[in-house]
Amino acid sequence: MRGARAMLDAGGGGRKLGFTADTVAGGAGGGFVSTKTRFYVEPAEAERLLDGLKLALEKLLDVKRETEQILFGKPPGKDVYSGMATLAIQRAAGSEEGGYAWANLKAQEALEKTIANIQQALDEYKGTDSAAADALKPKD
Repeated sequence: MRGARAMLDAGGGGRKLGFTADTVAGGAGGGFVSTKTRFYVEPAEAERLLDGLKLALEKLLDVKRETEQILFGKPPGKDVYSGMATLAIQRAAGSEEGGYAWANLKAQEALEKTIANIQQALDEYKGTDSAAADALKPKD
């Protein structure tokens, strides 16, 4: 059950889904570290949130395909400066830590985990809500 849990939010008095979102942040040594942030959402809004996150994931995949064109592009001219500029652009767009392709992949992974966590919390909430409703039904 790591990452997702249907919860009763005591502060707001209403039921909310609690889930963990994976994020990437700059680390102390200049590198990057994976972090987790806890969020709460109204169950009625969870589906809209999932739809939005899935759309964001699709956009990341679209941009990744466009980035691949940059990675395999040729310099615009035959001069040294065009070649060096192209290499610099490819390095910035590349898959080494800090490059755009690397960041895009990390964002995809974080979105996929967050989507799974929200879906798990929503499924758990629906199961709990259904069990509670069944328990309140009159016995024949």
